[in-house]
Amino acid sequence: MLNIQAYGLYKGLTPEKLVTEKAKFAKSAVIKADVEYFKSKIAEMKTPDDFLKNYRVFKFALTAYNMETQLDYPFRIKTIMKDDPSSSAALVNRMSDPSYREINKAFDFFNSGVAKLKDAAFIDSLVKKYSEAKYESSLGELSPDVSTALYFDRKIGSATNAYQIIGDPVLFDVVKTALNIPNAAVQGKVERLKAWIEKDLDMTRLSDKAYIRKITERFLVLKDVETRKSEGNGLLDMFA
Repeated sequence: MLNIQAYGLYKGLTPEKLVTEKAKFAKSAVIKADVEYFKSKIAEMKTPDDFLKNYRVFKFALTAYNMETQLDYPFRIKTIMKDDPSSSAALVNRMSDPSYREINKAFDFFNSGVAKLKDAAFIDSLVKKYSEAKYESSLGELSPDVSTALYFDRKIGSATNAYQIIGDPVLFDVVKTALNIPNAAVQGKVERLKAWIEKDLDMTRLSDKAYIRKITERFLVLKDVETRKSEGNGLLDMFA
């Protein structure tokens, strides 16, 4: 992995450039091959189990929802994807990370079987998510923190309360770092942590791109300082 400053890389990725870069990446041979395979296989599937048993198809779906690490826990994630979302006893409703409920709701296997796999609009949105996730992952080869930042920019607008931020490890990492939340608060009661976040983060502005970009930039500056203190201290003056 190249040792590159995250803040500088992120600053070069203007919203306009991101749109262009993502569109170009989506047309790359590797992504096109992955999409072609995915679409050809789901067209033949008749049950949710057909979907979950095909490793490559299953991995495609998890990657689209930034949940590829769940491949290490196949029984759990497969159970969650097939769970009844209306049951309070369902595993999906006992998980703190909202991503589990998101993917369960998206595929809706419990209520709809494989109907969503035949929905062209849903598949198009899934392909877009997959391509974006892979693009962010590719930037992670240059700087993992930039990959984290882009995920944050893309997902934070859907959070409606601090608990959802706390439940998503990536969102929380950015917020914790940018707001300088001490470890003591993290290790204490979740209600105290929620109050800390809501004190310093304007929850009414999570869809305000300019506001969020400042949060993201502060996160990256602090990460650069963390890893390259001798070079990064001057950047902090920008946020004084």
